[in-house]
Amino acid sequence: MGAIMSQAKVKYGKRNILGGGLSWLAIIILAIIIIFPFVYILSTSLKSDADLATSVGRILPKTLQWSNFSEAWKLLDFPRCFLNSFVVAVVVTFLTIVLCSMAAYVFTRLEFKGRNLLFILYLSTMMIPITVRLIPSYLLCKELNLLDTYAGMILPQVAWSIPFGTFLMRQFYFGIPKQLDEAAKIDGASHFQIFSRILMPLTKSSMTTLGTYTFISAWNNLIWMLLIVQSESKWTITLGISSICGASVIKQPTWNLIMSVIVIGMIPVLILFFGFQKYFMQSVAATGIK
Repeated sequence: MGAIMSQAKVKYGKRNILGGGLSWLAIIILAIIIIFPFVYILSTSLKSDADLATSVGRILPKTLQWSNFSEAWKLLDFPRCFLNSFVVAVVVTFLTIVLCSMAAYVFTRLEFKGRNLLFILYLSTMMIPITVRLIPSYLLCKELNLLDTYAGMILPQVAWSIPFGTFLMRQFYFGIPKQLDEAAKIDGASHFQIFSRILMPLTKSSMTTLGTYTFISAWNNLIWMLLIVQSESKWTITLGISSICGASVIKQPTWNLIMSVIVIGMIPVLILFFGFQKYFMQSVAATGIK
């Protein structure tokens, strides 16, 4: 009997080792697939013109050409593009967090007839592709004289972000005991005081997650900016990048300079992610525990 059990343990241990090895192999392959485009962009941005012409099949540059970034900086009005992107992304993020938090409070704390049906209708808008929303949104902005304005650049993106953001915040609000609300009501707190002083401080990690996701989406948005923006003074960083490598460009810069422009445009997003990574991981851990 003891020999049979020991053989079973050995087989079980080998199976675990094999399963763990395959899991790690899949993780490594997936990580390489995800990281490779970033490595390729960075390595190309550091190649010289001669290296770029002779580096077919080779990823890493022979020598690091740091001057590409200074030359790439001259291709665009980066300060203005960064400012426009920053204003749009920050305002979209702020409005999305506030409105989604308030909507999540309504759907989790207030009892009214048809609440679940309304929430389903609310989320059904997520099934509408962004390409379908573009024409109605453009026509609406045109009727409201919002073309080539910050309001036209911001408000549609907020509307598109609200359904998913409300769903995300609603899941976190369900994890907060309602006893806290009842205790606050006994002390005479209003709904706004409960929302602002009790629930919002408890959902900082979830708001940070939603804010990071929304900021990156707004920062990287290109298709809506191509429709709504008409003047060069309103160009965002995505429009600036597309202006130097699009099909309508008469004289396109070399690919090492284009990649340098892309790397410069990625820096604010990378700083944001690594700066708020702690809160982002906290929200993921909280979701897993729940």
